[in-house]
Amino acid sequence: MTIKKKLNAKKPGKKPVRKKAAKTSRESRKKPSKKRAKKKMPPRNLFTTDDEVPSMADFDKSPAAPWPWPLRPYQQAAYDEYNAGKKRQLLAWHRRAGKDIFAMSLIRDQARKRIGSYVHMLPKFVQAKRAIWNGIDPKIGRRFIDNAYGDMEVARNNSEMLIEMFNGATYQLAGADSYDRIVGSNIVGVIFSEWALCDPRSWDYIRPMILENDGFAIFISTFRGRGNHCWQMAQALKGNPQWYVDVRSIEQTCDVDGNRIITDADIQAERDSGMSEALIQQEYYSDPQAISDGAIYGAQVERLRSDAARHEADWNPSKPVYAVWNFDLPIFASVLHVQPGERPQVLAAETFHGVSLGEAVAQSKQHKWPVQNHLIGAEQCELLPQLFDMNMHPEVVHAKSHLTMTTCAASYLDRCYIDYEQCELLLDALSGYVRRERFDSQVADLQYADFPASSWHQQLAICLENWATWEYYSGANQWGKAPDYSTHDRIARTIT
Repeated sequence: MTIKKKLNAKKPGKKPVRKKAAKTSRESRKKPSKKRAKKKMPPRNLFTTDDEVPSMADFDKSPAAPWPWPLRPYQQAAYDEYNAGKKRQLLAWHRRAGKDIFAMSLIRDQARKRIGSYVHMLPKFVQAKRAIWNGIDPKIGRRFIDNAYGDMEVARNNSEMLIEMFNGATYQLAGADSYDRIVGSNIVGVIFSEWALCDPRSWDYIRPMILENDGFAIFISTFRGRGNHCWQMAQALKGNPQWYVDVRSIEQTCDVDGNRIITDADIQAERDSGMSEALIQQEYYSDPQAISDGAIYGAQVERLRSDAARHEADWNPSKPVYAVWNFDLPIFASVLHVQPGERPQVLAAETFHGVSLGEAVAQSKQHKWPVQNHLIGAEQCELLPQLFDMNMHPEVVHAKSHLTMTTCAASYLDRCYIDYEQCELLLDALSGYVRRERFDSQVADLQYADFPASSWHQQLAICLENWATWEYYSGANQWGKAPDYSTHDRIARTIT
């Protein structure tokens, strides 16, 4: 064995030395990589040490506590009612009245007094992020959340839009379109911003938590028509001692110095810049009767509302009564009670929810007049066998174009008489019966679709269109052919 082989021979207890392979030309040209050390970012905490975190006693002495924005007189009134025990409030204030900054200030005030989860909910998650989370108050040049909670914040989660305060309380922004994400978070206070546009089911999910925790719920919004759930809530809660309901237009609000927040000159400037009168009445004057933009029968309904002489419809026993139906069972059944003639009348308008066909028909009969005939649309002919079994033999409105039906309905609204109290629901439905709208970039303008948007407003509007079309084409002014009882008479004579 040569000397070289002896040196490379395996020795007991030691591993053989491996020769390093020669580097290729490509590897030799490579530069040694330098790993960058990741910078550890400090946690988002306004206080560097635990000693700097203020105690509750220190915070109470702070000159900035508790209101980041000075309370205006009407905001102070709402706060006083809250302190008086009214933890449920509906604040229908006009646009730019400071609804959201009051809500954030109230949460700040309550978070100092009670540790818990507080939720500020807008109609959509993306709206909450843009308007509040990233929103900047132009008067002071700071983000809303920084001005409201900056001196109380110890941690912030941007993805969840959540702020943790020094005492453990949390403030979170959310969207009513994803309300199920916050169910189970043990909420002690909730703000519904633009409640008229929120999914009403969101309150049904959060309500049990608020009730169990003896928390508060504040609903802030402008009205979006009388048929909206916000308006219906305001009407239902009038006089309820546990609720504070406050409706204010621009003529009823002022700042801390007593000056109007929105002046008449500001409104005129909005008109001159192209804002529609309906939107001005809705947003600045809190008018629930304002007609929605794009409403198909907006002008006709406005004329009918303002003409008091046509509000005194009464049943005429010498004329037949028709019940005009629109079914989507078991979700709803809508019916109009109408009388034809030179003075056409709408006696009542009703919608029944969660009922069967028999229940809807039974409830519709609770009026002083008898119904001589029934009317349904051609698309509901499949219900005819069931209606026949109930001894109802309705006439069927044959399908017409939507243009034809809306033209007939508009003409009918300009000459009909109504029982105003019994037909308020119909007027509300027609006020919000709108065509779908979209922005067309080719013509740089809003374009309205040929067909209306799908909503609850269709329920009674379709009844009216069916009746107006039937009356125009079928001459519904007559009683109709008298029934032939001769066969029954012959049978009776045979039996006797």
